[in-house]
Amino acid sequence: MQFFAEKFASRTHLVASVRTTVLDFGAALGKGSIELSIAPVQTRRMDPVARLLKLESLIAQSAAMGRAWTERRAELVLDEKSAGQLASTADLEIEHYLRDALADRFPGTAAIGEEMGGTLTEDEAGWAIDPIDGTSNFVLGLPLWGISVGYRSGGASVLGAIALPALGLTVSAADGSGLRVNGAPAAPERGSPVKLISIGENDFEPGPDTDARAQAFRDKGFAVVRYRCAVYSLAMSAMGRLGGYVEYGCGLWDIAAAEVICREAGMRVATKQIAPDRYAIEAVWD
Repeated sequence: MQFFAEKFASRTHLVASVRTTVLDFGAALGKGSIELSIAPVQTRRMDPVARLLKLESLIAQSAAMGRAWTERRAELVLDEKSAGQLASTADLEIEHYLRDALADRFPGTAAIGEEMGGTLTEDEAGWAIDPIDGTSNFVLGLPLWGISVGYRSGGASVLGAIALPALGLTVSAADGSGLRVNGAPAAPERGSPVKLISIGENDFEPGPDTDARAQAFRDKGFAVVRYRCAVYSLAMSAMGRLGGYVEYGCGLWDIAAAEVICREAGMRVATKQIAPDRYAIEAVWD
């Protein structure tokens, strides 16, 4: 597998090649081309549960695409965006699919994605897409990666789904729906005496500041882990398997789904934009 930036095709070439790949994905599975069979409905006029069911169907298709790529990781073409930050043909293929599918089923809404860009202001309603969070884990064959799609309105997340394809899990929620796991209502698994919390590190917050935050949690009796995948950590937190997740300097696409999911699970959630295109999240159990 090619791992060094000088061997990678340009981002422009990757984006151009993805359009054909997405259309051929269904045929590669022996199922024909992907069909979007649900009639378009304006997002803001739809019942929240109906919106959530539509989103769950889209995230399931993208999860299948991700799993298919895990069987042919040697074919991935990678682009090193910055030190330790990778994008692959799988990221681009999944984001392209999700953008097209969201535009078809929820027409007239804005979208921003980690790999293909876009804008979404605090006052604007629209989607934030992370096609693969934890790309380094994904490329190395580790199971800790996920796909996240969240819808924001009025400066807050109101609908979201996170797929963890390697683990066979999808967590989702809409405002007022409660937590859902694999398409069914679910209760967080609380009650364990184990105090385990996850923190995120990135290319925005200085390493010593992140390390100091980890030590502050240790001083409170927590064991601290860093999984290099925000959406995995946030999904596990919502399910009650972690005490929470904290990161300063992530992208909106990292937290747009998790904010509403963790809130509906019963967690204390705070998010804030701390710089252009950079956000902080603190999602913890009391």
